[in-house]
Amino acid sequence: MPQDGLPEATHELAVKGDEADGSLATAARRLAQEAKQALSFGARGVSDVTEEFAAAAKQLRPGQLVKDEYFTLFEAVGALEIMDPKMDSGYVPPGDTFDADFDVCRGLEAIEIIWIIDELLCLEIAWHDGYPLSQTVFTSLHIDRLLSPDNRKPYTFLYGEVPGVELSDEQQLVHTVLRAYCLGLIKCIQLPLHIVQSQNFYEEEDFVTHLFGQELLEKLKTDDVAKALDDALRCVRNVHLPADVAEAIEARLWFRRQYLAVLLGESSDWSNLITRHEKANSSHELAKPLPAAFSDKVQRQLATSTPPRPMLEVSWTHAYKKWTKLCADMVEADRLTSVWICQSPHCLQRATWAFAYREPQPGTFARAYLQDRLLGSDMIAEDVSHFDLLLTDIRDLVLAGDPLADPASFQIEVPTDPRHLCSRHIGSFMDKAFEEYLNLYRMVCQNRCRIRRTFTQTIPILDSLETVAKETDEELHRISSQRSLPGPEGTPVRLNPLTSWTRYHKISIMAKSIQLGFETDIYLPDELCAMYWLLGTYSLTQSSGLKHIERFLLDRMKTLTKARNSRYVAETLASQDWIRSLVLLWETTRLLAVALANLCGTLMDLDVISPPARSYAQERLLWDARMKPYMTLVHDPVPSIDEFHRTRQGTGDLSTACEAVDQGIKTAKQHLAEVKKMSPQQAKYLGTEEQWARELKQLETTCVALVVQTSQLMKISEKHGKKEARKGDSMREVVEVSLPEPAKRYHLWWVVPQISERKRS
Repeated sequence: MPQDGLPEATHELAVKGDEADGSLATAARRLAQEAKQALSFGARGVSDVTEEFAAAAKQLRPGQLVKDEYFTLFEAVGALEIMDPKMDSGYVPPGDTFDADFDVCRGLEAIEIIWIIDELLCLEIAWHDGYPLSQTVFTSLHIDRLLSPDNRKPYTFLYGEVPGVELSDEQQLVHTVLRAYCLGLIKCIQLPLHIVQSQNFYEEEDFVTHLFGQELLEKLKTDDVAKALDDALRCVRNVHLPADVAEAIEARLWFRRQYLAVLLGESSDWSNLITRHEKANSSHELAKPLPAAFSDKVQRQLATSTPPRPMLEVSWTHAYKKWTKLCADMVEADRLTSVWICQSPHCLQRATWAFAYREPQPGTFARAYLQDRLLGSDMIAEDVSHFDLLLTDIRDLVLAGDPLADPASFQIEVPTDPRHLCSRHIGSFMDKAFEEYLNLYRMVCQNRCRIRRTFTQTIPILDSLETVAKETDEELHRISSQRSLPGPEGTPVRLNPLTSWTRYHKISIMAKSIQLGFETDIYLPDELCAMYWLLGTYSLTQSSGLKHIERFLLDRMKTLTKARNSRYVAETLASQDWIRSLVLLWETTRLLAVALANLCGTLMDLDVISPPARSYAQERLLWDARMKPYMTLVHDPVPSIDEFHRTRQGTGDLSTACEAVDQGIKTAKQHLAEVKKMSPQQAKYLGTEEQWARELKQLETTCVALVVQTSQLMKISEKHGKKEARKGDSMREVVEVSLPEPAKRYHLWWVVPQISERKRS
């Protein structure tokens, strides 16, 4: 029925409805009304509202937003993306083509093959640096052809190959050599991706694992890829190429073959990769650029919700340094997880920290590789299980020379034997502590900010574990009465080994979380005094706990000497040396922290360092906000702000404060000198001797810098007749203080204020 006849038809229906039924008439009248409205809509005219919209927009104040509750984010982004070159990956500019025009099937010169391989190496290492595959490797048209959904095994570049047709030398270089290299590259993306995803990392922050809807030739076996690379090496020898060009291609194929072998675990010789890459670097000048083999148009066909990104450009020199650094990090990861280091838990912990603090910091793949070496299986090394590592840690710290932590005690099956009962309780505690203990190694393999954040999340867990440790110690004391020693006030005290062990690791994590806060530069200048004071407080707690353990070790040594148990005596002596080194290091930390707290507090008293204006903030609330990670602790509650102020009131005037700093630094230097005399076996830094010596040197330099700065402050004060600390603008007018950035400090964890005399204008 034509549209013009629709109202008349509904009118007739309404008349008949009046005669038949009232309800039918009502429906007919409403239908007629809706039909008129529908017809009137098409008759409406179109008007340009641009001027009216611009005039209305001028009525808004700058920054004012107009929100429609029914205009969703999806609609907003959709409106922006359509036909916007910066947002719409499917937008094709006029005169352009949707796909790249380069023919991946055509033959190429050998020197062009070299350039494509080198460009792929540059883009691959950029992916390891955190860039997405869509910007890097996937921009290769040869890689895109292999990954295309319509490509099937054996994954060739050609469409409909004609059997029996002999390929030219240039075609063989593409379809045999370059194809094999691209297949090896795809597998060398798949294998590191699996390692990274199987360990702790942070998506987008550390590494981009998104494949944008592509599959990395899952059905292709690595053996087939290795065979293809071997065939490619034979092909290079058979085609007629100049000797230097042939050697250049072979060096690159051998690099890919060796890289695939170490990823598969067939080889552990990462250093050989450096040699192979050096050969590739020496022949890079032979390469002839062929930019058309790469295109950002590939992104139009990838499954992604992000805007298109430009192709990444990486220089060969930069990529060569990055590859060398990656291989060197892998070599170091293998060395630091060798059997002779893994047998000592503390040596291994130092090794993980030494690896994390390599300069520049290892990339995500290297850190994941170290995690996989440590935690990828039940054995941390040959004949060293995770259970053995945890038990050794407990024995070395608190139960050296004690049958309670002897592995032989865990083999006793007689139910009435006290060693069997004790080992069951210790084993139950270890089961509860196991995951958090392994996190002590796992968390260090993150970036700096994540290490600090995960440490603050671990502190309350370890605090609750301390409750379990106390209950277990009570059971151990009930089964085998532990020896008591007279306490400070004459009351007998027990070692409580599991409690002491848990508390040691908890306080260590708390102290490191504070120190990492200095390294990541999250504290304001006016917070330095309080945070260094808190660090000094926890360092004192740690030092006291270690001295408590040391007392029981000395007492145990007397018993073992009489019993002439040589193995237990050797264990106890080794533990005594190690704990002595720990006491010296924690005392050094305490003295440095107290010295910096005094210096920063003095500068605040002189109003040289002043807090920013916070009209809305209260000091107690600011303290609670900063101490939030430690506020939930039950066994070692964080000190209150009142306690901090009471401690600060006793620092005295300027000369007294500076004299206290100098005296504390003098004692700290004596401790460091004593630590330097200890062997790697005594202080348990086997395998990290170089890092150990460098850190001690940095601490000594920090001590010297502190003395220099306090001396400088005294000279300026005496010069201007201000021998006593006074508040007001007087000292602020003559003293200038700058806080060095982390990269410019003598040690990342110690912020020594740089004090100088302010220049008069």
